[in-house]
Amino acid sequence: MKWNSVVIDVNSMDVEEAKAYIGSHPSDSFQLVDVRQPEEYSKRHLPGATLLPLEDLVDGKGNLDKMKPVLLYSRSGGRSLVGAQWLTTQGFSEIWNITGGIKAWQGEAAFGHYKLNLNLLDPEADFPDAISMAYAMEEGLQLFYILLARETKEEMYKRLYRKLAAFEVDHKRDLSQMYSITQGKELIQKEIEEHDGQIMEGGGYADITLIKTLANTESAYDVFSLAIAFEAQALDFYSRLSTQAVRPEVKKFFLEMADAEKKHLLFVSKEMDKYIEQEKRFSNNEIHDNK
Repeated sequence: MKWNSVVIDVNSMDVEEAKAYIGSHPSDSFQLVDVRQPEEYSKRHLPGATLLPLEDLVDGKGNLDKMKPVLLYSRSGGRSLVGAQWLTTQGFSEIWNITGGIKAWQGEAAFGHYKLNLNLLDPEADFPDAISMAYAMEEGLQLFYILLARETKEEMYKRLYRKLAAFEVDHKRDLSQMYSITQGKELIQKEIEEHDGQIMEGGGYADITLIKTLANTESAYDVFSLAIAFEAQALDFYSRLSTQAVRPEVKKFFLEMADAEKKHLLFVSKEMDKYIEQEKRFSNNEIHDNK
């Protein structure tokens, strides 16, 4: 079969419409599919996207749910259009091609191969262990921000890092309460320590070199860009974990964590806008005072 012989009309949305859709719909209510090659995916992909190269999609691989909407993207929209046309002939209820592809995507993105850091949790892991790992990652990121606040000399950034660290405290409290309610006991330090407390959201590790480099930054934009990158990577990590989880309650938990990361992204983005606006006003006042 020649892919370019498929000339079926399909639904399409641009990247801004795709952002709005992804941000306003629960993670388990749709399927976001990257039809590029693994090497392309590793360099940059949309958080939460399932990797399913076009040739595998056409071969019927991937176990996509025909009853859930499918959003497809590629580098610039060509391969995803072919994939959308193909799926339309296969009985899927709702297919969307993201025009412009990742090339037109401005904003948060994730990186790394599809199995990156998934070995941090056994696919057969039970619900308590999943919560413990999530808690440990939140604790790792909290520590990262605390160390940044300690290293930096700029008071404005100290306040910012402390605020971001406090946000992680809120996340930990929510997870601790969930553990207590579902397990009938408190989440104890031993269970947390089974996962390295240095592991941060997304599965990365706190790096002292990075901390010392950021401590000398003079740009709130750089600070928030990093925070947004952490949240995007965490969203992607939880989404990928949900695909390998065997237990339904663990799969559901990771999808809920992915949705929580969407909210975190929105929070950090709004904070970024506020700080950048403050810097602009401060800079304009300095210019005015020096005239």
